[in-house]
Amino acid sequence: MLEEIYSQANLKKRGKRAKMHHIKNDKRSIRSAEMLYDGLAKLMVKMPFDDIRVKDLVEAAGVGRNTFHRNFDDIVDILWLRCDLVFEGLIQYLIEYTQKHDDTSPNMLKPVLRYFYLNSDIIELLMTAKRLDIIQSSFLQAVEPYKMRALAFFNDDEEDYVNYSLIIRIGIITNILVHWIDTGKKRTPDELADKLNQMYGNLITFDQVM
Repeated sequence: MLEEIYSQANLKKRGKRAKMHHIKNDKRSIRSAEMLYDGLAKLMVKMPFDDIRVKDLVEAAGVGRNTFHRNFDDIVDILWLRCDLVFEGLIQYLIEYTQKHDDTSPNMLKPVLRYFYLNSDIIELLMTAKRLDIIQSSFLQAVEPYKMRALAFFNDDEEDYVNYSLIIRIGIITNILVHWIDTGKKRTPDELADKLNQMYGNLITFDQVM
């Protein structure tokens, strides 16, 4: 499903987080990662995440144990990788979204909700695994290359304060996203975004984050 994102991604961890996978940019490695993710998703429907062992995973995925160890250090790394890739896909989507709109700084919430309306499976799995920290970490990592734009918006050359601003804004979006998915996405992306923007003003704009 995410083969195109895999093929375009650097597949290396950026920033301070250590690399936790060894995925090569070739069809075999990408396919193995996809199969392991699908196998993990199936297992998490049946049993708690913390009870899943490598033996269970490779059986569910239909791959050998060596395939898992060749690509990942730990089972949770499968969720880390998928979340990173989904958020890289989000950034691509947001860039295309801004190119289609005349507003120089459109609200960010609506396209984020639109994107995750169709790509919420990883969020659901992370909620089940009680690893919501991974969502915010992947989001922060994805916007890291755009931090200079945020510095310009806040007119502050102290990066530490801008980091706090990014964490606050990404935390707002992440919590809205998680609650929306947790309640079954009952509101459409546009309906929810428009209502929240009406209630609280222009919540988060692109130049505040990326």
